[in-house]
Parts: sequence; C-alpha cells; structure tokens
Amino acid sequence: MLITILYMLYTLAYAVLPFLYKGKRTAMLQFYLRMTWSRSFRKCYALAMLASLMVFHFYHLNVFGNVYELALSSLVCLSLCSHRNTERVFDFLQRKHRLFWAAMATIILLFVPHTLPLGITVATVVFGAVFYPSQTVRKTSSDKLKEYLESPHSLVVDYHKW
Repeated sequence: MLITILYMLYTLAYAVLPFLYKGKRTAMLQFYLRMTWSRSFRKCYALAMLASLMVFHFYHLNVFGNVYELALSSLVCLSLCSHRNTERVFDFLQRKHRLFWAAMATIILLFVPHTLPLGITVATVVFGAVFYPSQTVRKTSSDKLKEYLESPHSLVVDYHKW
C-alpha cells in the first residue's frame, strides 16, 4: 500500500515542476547560481535525476511486476549514467523546437499501454533539460559570472536563453 502511494506521489510531482520554471524566489536564484557556477553541482543534479528514475523503476516494478515494460526505460537510464552523455542530451533538447516535440512524445508515451515507464523517463529528462543552464551561460567568462553574483535576477533571463 505504501509503495502504491509513493508511486502516485512520484507521478503527481510532475504537476508541481512547471510552477518552479523561471522562478525568481531566492531558492531558485541560488539554484541557478550554483548550476551556472559549479560543474560538480551540475553532475550532482544529473545523478539526482538518475537516482529518482531508479526509484521510479523500483516503485513501478513493485506495483505492476512487469519487468519487460522497464527494458527501454532502463536502457535510457543506462545511457544517462555518463555525465557527458547527459549534457549532450540536455543540449540536444535545448535546441529550437526539440523540447516541444520531446514533450509531445512524452504525452503520447504516457497514454499508450505498457510505455508508462518510458514516458516517465522521457518526462524526467525533459524537465531536467528545462532546469539545466544553457550553453551560453555555462561558457561565460568569469567576469560575467561575477556580474551574475552581484545581481542574480539578470541570470534568470540568460539561464533559459537557448
């Protein structure tokens, strides 16, 4: 019973994430600054995303008991173990119109029978790409980063400039 409740809460968490997008509260500004400034924080972010996917796989396996549904999703998770691959996927999704089509594919996968785990995995990667800093912010000079530290509100516009 507890696993079923946790499974439902995990899937409902995706309804909360859009409210954090482009947030200007201090917690989100600190998150943006840390993601911009620290490569190790970005690695930790990718590993936390992967850990949450592994927890979802555990919940799904306990609720439904079908191992075969998890095969494609597990392959996607296996490819995301490398931080370099994860950054490539995020950069690919942050290009023009690709995030939209990935989100549409996610919605389709969520409603097709036996592809729910793959849909949740793709949704997690899409949300991961949305909250990941753009290449322009990651490759800025140290002077610009110091400017972001002085006025963090200017970072929000550049952070999502894909």
